[in-house]
Amino acid sequence: MITGKDILIISTQDWDALPTRKHHWARKLASRGNRVVYVEQQMHILGWLADIGNQYKRLWSWMNGPRIVSEGLWIFTLPIVLPFFQVFRFVNSLNNSLLVPIISWALRRIGFNINILWVYTPHAGSLVGRLGEEFVVYECVDDFTATRGLVRSSTIGALEQDLLSMVDQVIVTHAGLQKAKSGISRRLALIPNGADLRHFAIAVHQDTVPPKEVSELPKPVIGFHGWIQYWIDFDLIAYAANKRPDWSFVFIGPIEPLARVSKVRGLSNVHFLGKMPYDNIPALISGFDVCINPFVIDKLSDTVSPIKLYEYLASGKPVVSVDMPAAREFADLISIVRTPDEFLAALEYQINQNEKATVLHDVKARQKAVANYSWDARFQQVEDVVRNSMLN
Repeated sequence: MITGKDILIISTQDWDALPTRKHHWARKLASRGNRVVYVEQQMHILGWLADIGNQYKRLWSWMNGPRIVSEGLWIFTLPIVLPFFQVFRFVNSLNNSLLVPIISWALRRIGFNINILWVYTPHAGSLVGRLGEEFVVYECVDDFTATRGLVRSSTIGALEQDLLSMVDQVIVTHAGLQKAKSGISRRLALIPNGADLRHFAIAVHQDTVPPKEVSELPKPVIGFHGWIQYWIDFDLIAYAANKRPDWSFVFIGPIEPLARVSKVRGLSNVHFLGKMPYDNIPALISGFDVCINPFVIDKLSDTVSPIKLYEYLASGKPVVSVDMPAAREFADLISIVRTPDEFLAALEYQINQNEKATVLHDVKARQKAVANYSWDARFQQVEDVVRNSMLN
């Protein structure tokens, strides 16, 4: 067990974002008797201006320093930084040079000395060695060279190469990422993502009642929950929604600026319900007839360990996924597709399967398939790897 340590997490998400591996690890590390400071994502001035109505709280949060959210766990909001830090290396270096004294100031306020620096992004590389940390972990959860936005692939790739050469332990979430990083890092472990199995199992509990947001929609309901980003294939959704205007297609989660929702905005049977409380997600999923994992098939999807897929399986609901390596592990339990026609046919198949007497058996089979995918189990693997690395 890792305990009694001061751990600084440099995240790529705000604390109130949809909970992912980063949030779960922060809470679990704090629950072990460590002190944890979770540093929220860097927000540059262009992103701030694009959503200025919701961003003034960021300035207030930064000026007030680390805020405690539970025993042993603080959240720290960074000030607004310069844009293009994932495009030009000198901008990233300048930003981090400005952030080092700010982070150090925040940590001094709570008497925090960094035993472990835990980073999730290549652009944090030039912070390594400048904060007084004793040990550095890099958890790589995405192929950053395949991401979009204000990102240059060659720049982020070079930043990651630097980071890999400096850290003490690298953990990746997918075999594709492991292959790409092997030979660069001297210590590399593969530990995929997981899910809150008990939480999502509520979706098929006999006492769970779907809220009206989904229960009042025309059935069947085809559902998605998660971050609505550019990697969602809305051409696929538009095709199926146009072909089956009597079906309801539901998306639960925040819509990010690069998401191509304009492809379906004019369709009356496509519904965006917005971000919902995490506690409410299983009940909403209980109203889905089929859950979908509609990634764009590209370099990014080839190396994703998709949390939502594991959550769908934990819910016991039927699943249709595009053909990505992480989905193939469950090929005997879910429908895997590559084309719009295959997507439509798979949805029809899974809807029809809901009418059969084997539904309960299928539910249990899906849940059993992810029985070892709990966040508790995954964290234990991560903790063992890091602890052993620190001892050797």
